Order: sequence, then C-alpha cells, then structure tokens
Amino acid sequence: MKKIIYNQTIPGLAISRVVRDYEFTMPIRHMHDEYEIYYLIDGERYYFIENQIYHVKKGSLVLINRNQIHKTVQFGDSSHERIAVMLGGNFLSDFLAVTGELSLPAFFRQNQGVFCLNPPDQEYVLSLLNGIAAEMNTQGTGYRAMILTKLTRLLIFCQRYRRHRDTDISGSLSASVTHQKVSEVASYISSHFAEASSLDTVARHFFMSKSYLSRIFKQATGYTVNEYINVSRVQEAERLLIESDLSVTLIAEAVGYESITYFEKIFRSHTGTSPLKYRKQHRIPDV
Repeated sequence: MKKIIYNQTIPGLAISRVVRDYEFTMPIRHMHDEYEIYYLIDGERYYFIENQIYHVKKGSLVLINRNQIHKTVQFGDSSHERIAVMLGGNFLSDFLAVTGELSLPAFFRQNQGVFCLNPPDQEYVLSLLNGIAAEMNTQGTGYRAMILTKLTRLLIFCQRYRRHRDTDISGSLSASVTHQKVSEVASYISSHFAEASSLDTVARHFFMSKSYLSRIFKQATGYTVNEYINVSRVQEAERLLIESDLSVTLIAEAVGYESITYFEKIFRSHTGTSPLKYRKQHRIPDV
C-alpha cells in the first residue's frame, strides 16, 4: 500500500513524504530540470545516479543535480519511507545571492551524491524537511521566508557535513557484481559515446551477450543501451552548444552522429527544442 503523509507544492518547490509497504521500483528512467533532495527515512534502496549504483540505507540523504539520470530500485523485500524535494533552479537564487557564499549550480555540482548521516543529524535533517512541508501547508505570515531559511540551513549543513567529515561516497556503492558491471558499462558509454555506437559494439567491448547486457542494463537504469548512448551524446551536445562556438553540424559529428537530421531529431526528443534554440535559451550573452 502507498501512503502519502504529505504532498505540498508552491511555484518552484515541491515536497512529498511517502510510505510504501510493498515492492516498488521506479517504473521509468528519470531525468528532470529541477534539483532533487531525497531523504530515506526508513528501509533500503538501490539508487542509480548517472553511472553509479548506490546502496542507500535508512538515514541517507541523496543530492541529485539537474538533468542527472537517476532511478530507485527495490532492495530485497524492504518497504521504505522517503521524502523528496523538487527545487526549481531560480527558487533560491535571489535569497542566496544576498551573501554571495552559495549558489545552487555550484552547490549541487560539488555535493551531489549520497550522505550517510548519524542519528542526531538524521533528526536534524528530518526536522528541517518536515518544517518546510508544514510551512507550505499552513502558509502563515512569512512562510516563504521560513521555507527559504530552512532550505538554506539544509544546504549549508550538507556543505559542512561533507567538508568536516570528509564524506566518501564509495562506501555507499552497491556491492552487487551485476550492479558493478552495469556501472562499468554506463561509465564506458558516458566517456566513449562517439565510438560506442550501438548495443552490439558495447556488448562486444565487454565480451557479453547482447541479450544479457540488455536485460541487466535496463533493469538497473531504466534505459536500453542504445537509449543511454543517445542520452550521453545529447548531454555532451548541450555542453558544447553552451560552451563552444562550434556549428550544429560539427557538434553532431563530435558526439557521434553522421546525419545532422537524425541528430536534431534525437536532440529534440530529449530536450523538447532544436539545438539552435537550445543554444539561444541557455547561453549567457557576452557583456
């Protein structure tokens, strides 16, 4: 049974707390333009983030950057309870700009991953998250300021936690041999997307049967191997469109597409827009 403890939304921010006492695996691959904060109150999960599979346990906090590929997967017969926060890119910008000490892009780039918290810190994080949900629900005087304050306290806590405890996320990685192989394949695709042109070429590189590779990769990531190749290529194309002056044709070739028409079709299917429009929307103009 799925039990929703709360589910609150205001422009730029959503938070939900859910209990599931049945086996649950996120049914589809997941990637979105919001930042995500995931806190596991109880239970255990496998969590695929980009190229790695983590074993997330009770009291773990997970930070997921914008447009990072991720998916939660069932661990054994464990039920679980979690809180998920979806944070728009501009929600905290003006508030954080007051001090100039923190920005969301830099924070999530530097701190993305899994935090394994001790019991006192678990209570602190839970109180902040529940407090945010309560303010969103009641919307009393100054509720937005209270929400912004609690979110900022949470981000600063994460920064200090990682710095002072020298948190090593490798201890959270799944020990499953199958998961380690999927992570190896995903990492290879992400760094060799131009020559890793198909399931066949990837399977040959790892001396695996195509059927076995397809099954374990889809089960862990939610993507087929060919879909993951395209996602990796599109992510690199997005970076080149923003950071370089290369033409769309040269970018298509750089990420592994021989046909500019096919590249534009794949790019539009993942971003909802054309490469040229993406460049205009996301590139910071020269001052």
